[in-house]
Amino acid sequence: MTNQGKKKWFNKKKKEETIEDFIPPYLGNMVLPYHGDFCFSRIFHYKLLCQLCSEGFLPIATDGVLLPKLHAQRCVIALPTDLHISKSTRKKSKKYSVTVNKAFDQVIIGCQQQHGDRCWLYPPLVRAFKEINQRGHVNAEVFEDKGRRSTGRVCPVRLYSIEVWDSDKNMVAGELGYTVGSIYTSLTGFSSQDSAGSVQLCALGKMLCSLGFSMWDLGMEMAYKFSLGAKLMPREQFLNHVWSVREPKGFLVLPADHEALNAKCLIDELPLCDAVQSKVETEETNGNNAKGKVQTKHPSSSQKECVPPEKKRLKNTQSTAPM
Repeated sequence: MTNQGKKKWFNKKKKEETIEDFIPPYLGNMVLPYHGDFCFSRIFHYKLLCQLCSEGFLPIATDGVLLPKLHAQRCVIALPTDLHISKSTRKKSKKYSVTVNKAFDQVIIGCQQQHGDRCWLYPPLVRAFKEINQRGHVNAEVFEDKGRRSTGRVCPVRLYSIEVWDSDKNMVAGELGYTVGSIYTSLTGFSSQDSAGSVQLCALGKMLCSLGFSMWDLGMEMAYKFSLGAKLMPREQFLNHVWSVREPKGFLVLPADHEALNAKCLIDELPLCDAVQSKVETEETNGNNAKGKVQTKHPSSSQKECVPPEKKRLKNTQSTAPM
């Protein structure tokens, strides 16, 4: 065969690849090809979900059936370089605060109410997600050679709820997502107040940047995702990135034990975000479930102090009062 003939054969082979070609052999007896970018399974065990996440699949469902999806083109944001925050969102963000893993059930209900019949959060999947969330992390076994050979190593998968609160302490936006290595994947979300959804996305994006995440995986392409800086990544390129960061970057953890963070502080990347990052790094250094005092970075005098708007007003009032 000539070189030109080999090239044509190779290109033809690449075009003929189907979802079946991307199911790791060790999952072949539990996950079957369906159509397009979808596989299917009737197993909703939380460990299977974590294995799928560690292999780049996005776990969604329909009634009674798990539908792991591996997009031919994944919509992703390279962090921190490609994330875009609009001026209007930054301005509106000061009246909101953000928490992690403080209202998991409420976020589920918010997503179900907003998306209605189109919501894929069916009870078996919700139970599996909640199991992963409550465990803190679940170790997925790492396989090499496209799933043909076990390494005996593991990578942690963590599932989070992200909540946004207004000044009256009402939850006005939220989402579910999970981490594999230095990749955070958004699953689904909701918002019940104008601008709250945009603030949630931008504050989360900046939080991921502060913590050292390399990629924000947004799943399928949608117009609003491109406005945040998302680009389409071919399936094989996306999988190669997942495989390269799932172990060495597996220590990255969102600040689930932290109190509410002011959204504008997150977006402006003020020192509070440095404190969050330092706390996570110290905990990892001291081992899992480390207790005791945690050292955090102290802002230099040239840096602005991250204080919620209502406290700033109080502070300014006190500073102008007569001695």
